[in-house]
Amino acid sequence: MLSEITGRLRRKLPGRIWVEAGPVVLEVTVPFTLVETLPPVGEVVRLPVCLWIQEGTPELFGFADETSRETFRLLASLSGVGPRLALNLLAFFRPEELEEAVQREDIQALSRVPGIGPRRAERLCVELRGKLALQKKKTAPSPVYEEALLALKNLGFSAREAEEALAAVFTGEENLDELLRKALKHFSPG
Repeated sequence: MLSEITGRLRRKLPGRIWVEAGPVVLEVTVPFTLVETLPPVGEVVRLPVCLWIQEGTPELFGFADETSRETFRLLASLSGVGPRLALNLLAFFRPEELEEAVQREDIQALSRVPGIGPRRAERLCVELRGKLALQKKKTAPSPVYEEALLALKNLGFSAREAEEALAAVFTGEENLDELLRKALKHFSPG
């Protein structure tokens, strides 16, 4: 499977670019907002990509970063969304903005995306609630966070349980002892 392409940018149009990768020129569908941020034609670009095959026809989609690609995969896999609508969503929202709109159930903001009316926006909120949180970068925010994560795993908590507890209590101001105390309180029912 293709994960990333690097090559010389040959041509740019809104929503579509051509990248020369070795002896091959690849046509890549991208969010229209991404085209504006790319270097000039002739420069080298590096893009995370997703190869989507629908009805026997392959199409290559490109993104600004891995988080956008993973969000695209999640969105495109939802019933009634597909790759075009997923790309429209990513053209209007960065992944973290989309997550925020879904959590706030901001039907009005989601409905501004072409192809998404109020009903589909409501359904997206229901289907995506909790799923987009899994798309966050898995990097630790600080060395204290990393140490706390390791300590919780050594205490027998799963990586997921430890990450959820730390995400709920971490502010960046705590030292290791304070952070562990808060995380352990998060696990206690009372």
